[in-house]
Order: sequence, then C-alpha cells, then structure tokens
Amino acid sequence: MVDLLPPVSVGSTYSLRKEIKLTQNKKKYVERKAFLGGEVHHDHGSTFFIDAPGGTGKTFLLNLLLAKVRLTNNIALAVASSGIAATLLDGGRTAHSMFSLPLDLTRQEKPLCNIKKDSAKAKLLQNCKLIIWDEATMSHKKAMEAVDSTLQDLKDNTQIMGGVTLVFAGDFRQTLPIVPRGTRADQMNACLKNSYLWHHIKTMSLTLNMRVHLHADDAVGDFAIKLLQVGNGLLDKDSYNQIQLPFTTIQTEEEFIMRVFPDLHNLHTDINWLSSRAILAAKNESVNEINSRLLNRLPGEIILYNSVDTICSQDEVTNYPTEFLNSLEPPGTPPHSLFLKLGAPIMLLRNLDPPKLCNGTRLTIKNMMPHVLEATIMSGKYAGVHCFIPRIPMRPQELPFEFERLQFPVKLSFAMTINKSQGQSLKVVGLNLSKPVFSHGQLYVGLSRVGHPDGLFILAPDKKTKNIVYSEALR
Repeated sequence: MVDLLPPVSVGSTYSLRKEIKLTQNKKKYVERKAFLGGEVHHDHGSTFFIDAPGGTGKTFLLNLLLAKVRLTNNIALAVASSGIAATLLDGGRTAHSMFSLPLDLTRQEKPLCNIKKDSAKAKLLQNCKLIIWDEATMSHKKAMEAVDSTLQDLKDNTQIMGGVTLVFAGDFRQTLPIVPRGTRADQMNACLKNSYLWHHIKTMSLTLNMRVHLHADDAVGDFAIKLLQVGNGLLDKDSYNQIQLPFTTIQTEEEFIMRVFPDLHNLHTDINWLSSRAILAAKNESVNEINSRLLNRLPGEIILYNSVDTICSQDEVTNYPTEFLNSLEPPGTPPHSLFLKLGAPIMLLRNLDPPKLCNGTRLTIKNMMPHVLEATIMSGKYAGVHCFIPRIPMRPQELPFEFERLQFPVKLSFAMTINKSQGQSLKVVGLNLSKPVFSHGQLYVGLSRVGHPDGLFILAPDKKTKNIVYSEALR
C-alpha cells in the first residue's frame, strides 16, 4: 500500500507508520471504499457510515483519513456531535460550530445552516473534499439534512452533500438524539436512520477490538464481548425489566467514591491522574450531588461566583422576579451559584475558541479572578494548554420565556452525565446506577468508557439495573 501514497514532506502530520499498522479491515476503507475510487478528488461524493463499537480504533482511522486527504493539499474537515469527541480529531470542531447550525433545529420544518454564500466559511465548504462527522448517531437527523441542503446550495450541485465525500462514524448502540420530553417514537424519528439521507449512505463496520488485538489480554476480550451483549440488549431481564450486571459491583457510595478518587486530597494536582477518571450518572441531580461532595474534599477555600440573571423582555420583568431566575438551572447552563476551588476539574459548556475550547472540554482551575478563570486543558489534542475563561451571557432555549444568565460557562466535572461522556475514553470510571438509566444506550455508553474491566467501578446496590435498548435502532 505504501507505493500508492504521494511523497511525504518533512513536517507532514501524515505518518506512514500509521498506515502500515492498519488492519486489513481498515485498509479496505482507506483504499477501495473511499479514496482510490475517486470520490474525494473528483467530487464524485459518496456518503459513508462507519459503525464502530468502542475499542475498534475508530479515532485512529478517522485521523488517518483526514491526514491522507490533507497530505495532497486538499481540505478535509473534522466535526463531531459532542465537544469531547471533537477534541480527539485533528482540527476537530463541534458540528454546530463548523456549520453554524440553528439552535432551534428541531422546531424548524426544513432548517438551513446560517452561512452566507460570500463568506469565508462558505468558500471553505465549497473547496472542501472530505468531511468527517464523528458520533453522528447522537445528532438529530435535521442537522445532517441542513448540512446537505446548505452544501448543495453553496456548491450549486444537486448531489447528496453537494458532491462532497462525507464519512459519518458512530455506534447506534450508544445514545440517540435528545428530544426534550420526547417519546421512544420521537427519538427514533430524530435518528439518522429515519432520514432520507440513510438510503444514500454506504454502511461499513469495524469489528476487530484493537485493545484485544494489540495486547492479547483475555480479560479485555471477555469485557468487550459482555459490552456488546449489553449494547445489543441480549442479556435476560427479570419480571421488573432489570438485568443482572455481568460485572463486579459496589454496594456503598463511600467505597464507590474512594475507588474512583482515592487520596484525592493529595493527588488532585496531578493532571494526568485527574483527567483519566470520572464518575458517570444518568441524571444531573446525581451528578451535582457527587460534584459538591468531592469539591468539599479538595484542600483550599471555596470561592462562590453568583450569576447576573435578567429577563430579556421588559414587559415580563414583573412576572419573573430575579429570585425565580436564580433558582433555574436549565440543561447545558451553569448554575446561578457556582462553587469552585483551585485544582478542581471543570467542564466547558459553550464553544469559546474551537477547536481548542469546545463544549465538553475538561479543564482544571489554576487561578480564580472576579471576571476571569485561568485553567489548563486536561485531555485531547490541546492537553496542557493554558487558557482564560471569561463570564459570558447565555440564553437557555428550552423555556417558555427568554432570560439571560451572565456566568462562567463551566461546571464541576468530577462527575458528569452519561450522555455528556459519550465520545470520551478514560482509564477509571465510576458508574452510579443507584438511579437507573432512562434512555436507549445509556448503560452501554457508561460501561464502555473504559477499555479494561479493572478500571470500571459500578455502584448498584442490588447488583441489578435497567438496560434500555431500542431494537429498531440496531436493525
């Protein structure tokens, strides 16, 4: 395969060693399926979906595809549905940031990207040869359809995606698009498989678990098999619709926390140690409780930052007093009262400076000032980079009225929701199932954040839990 490549220039991000390491399964995608067939270089755009369970080397493959196109001085864009997944791709950004997708996507009948035809972003998309979209399974189908309509318009090309080769990647065993107050049918309707685009997509699968292949660890192999049984919904359920967990569980919350964050008081200054672990829970209520508990275990003084909340319409000021606005904590919005300490891990809730500072980026606090936080990025392509986070105005969308909150766009991240963790790989994970999962794929996502069973600790007092799997999503 090496002789098919153009000469590698000094300083190129492309690595021949990476391509040589590809398994035959992945070589097929790089060679015949996507590139040597001419789709990328001659605007004969095809759309692909790579079905990749955890540990099959998806991120490695996607970065190689990006490098292969960029090596020939062509433009390849990397986007992901979550900020965490975006930080793992070379030059990755969230899909909302890259394509200027509307925030009220689900409310529009036929949404379009907010990109003017004479803008710099439009020229970038017009000249683009390849787009990679990771964690596509958790994006609403209208996001992909909006990109399709926009690319056709920008390139004056009625082919799917305007003739641009687009590679979706993900795993339908994981969480599906979030539909506020939606039913199972609503979630399935929002899924990529129910879009008109799906009929034009060529599906491929990565099946070889690279952790097992590279390390020849039987324990990892057994773990991967059990994960797929959970993800495919193959484990037997009792009369209460619960499964017996095929993993070791912990009975008490104190032991659970100590297994994930042992000696937190002394080890929290080690960024590598801190970035490699987290506690996951299904609901924000459990996450907030654990974060507060662990913050109190860190040394140092707690600093309180209160937000400034204002109603946007002057006609409604008397209907929504400030005290009421302060009590609200809509999803994806920082709390009115934000408690922080030096050394505490935080998560960004907005795109501030993509691809470096994306929604979902984890950082640790280095300095706290009245209007600015100094922090260090803990993981991803920009790990170790220092940055400053200002207070910014934020307007929550899922409310019957508009209000603005001026606050730091962060929250503590000792613990995070299962949905927020999707796309992230960790060495140590605590999965809190004291309150069971409530949506498709959540249990599978929580369990598959680690590659080895020794790094997984599950709080499940009865050693049983719910496992919600929508069979129609896996067909």
